Amino acid sequence: MKTNILIIIICFFSITLVKAQQLPIYSQYMFNSFLINPATAGSVSYFPIRLTVRDQWAGLNQSPRTQAISTHGLLNGRSEAVGGYIFNDNYGPISRTGALVAYSHHLSIDKYSSKLALGISISGFQIKLDQRDLNLNDDYDPIISGAVEQKFMPDAAFGAYYYSEKYYIGVSAAQLFQFKVNLGENSTKQSSLVRHYYFLAGYNFEVSKEIDIEPSFLLKQTKGTAFQGDINARVYYKKDYWLGISYRTSDAIIAFLGVKYKDFVVGYAFDYTTSVVGDYSSGSHEIMLGYNLKGKSGGSRLL
Repeated sequence: MKTNILIIIICFFSITLVKAQQLPIYSQYMFNSFLINPATAGSVSYFPIRLTVRDQWAGLNQSPRTQAISTHGLLNGRSEAVGGYIFNDNYGPISRTGALVAYSHHLSIDKYSSKLALGISISGFQIKLDQRDLNLNDDYDPIISGAVEQKFMPDAAFGAYYYSEKYYIGVSAAQLFQFKVNLGENSTKQSSLVRHYYFLAGYNFEVSKEIDIEPSFLLKQTKGTAFQGDINARVYYKKDYWLGISYRTSDAIIAFLGVKYKDFVVGYAFDYTTSVVGDYSSGSHEIMLGYNLKGKSGGSRLL
């Protein structure tokens, strides 16, 4: 039985590495778009410090888990901004740990205070295959050697972000270098890191002095896969409390909520998995903790 489960796990992670979504999935990205678009660095007047912890497909053995801590901000109130984050992703026996630094430049576009930002990021990460995490009934298996293999890889991302107090539109591409990866002593085929493309847009409607509604959507695409879309709706109360719901095509229905107290931010999201994986898991959980350092942070979008 364990051997069969192992084969399924290896096939799943091999498919993930070859074609599918190789970068983490976040459900509260609208509150920290910097994780998917380097151009958003400096798009708010404060330094948002964010810690995101995600447990995907809870209850499923060796399911994906992600942790990331990030911040970004303008340099002396000018048009240049910098940012960075540290991340750790675990996909069963495969882990990915590294850091990213980003730079963005913001240009004023019109009298309505719209701005266009262009950003680039450089990252470095270590990808590791730990075969000791593969537990078998058999004491010896010629396929599994129990080795730990590691490779360091640099990468880059690029993004553009057009925004104002009311709306935002962003496009970005990650894993630009598309380096080859060959993990496993018995591996005969190299896999590639594939580019990930994102398109994010949203608009804030002020219903009253106390209520704001913000619909948004995200399109994601990787080489060899179909587009995946998120449709989101958020309701803010006094810009300090929010509730929301999202639908991710062929994957999940997501509910999220949060609160901002002074400069502290707390958010939680639960994914109800609608794909076949949902039969074997109890959903996904994501927690966001944050602090807004320096500057005014009264806007609805808590990037």
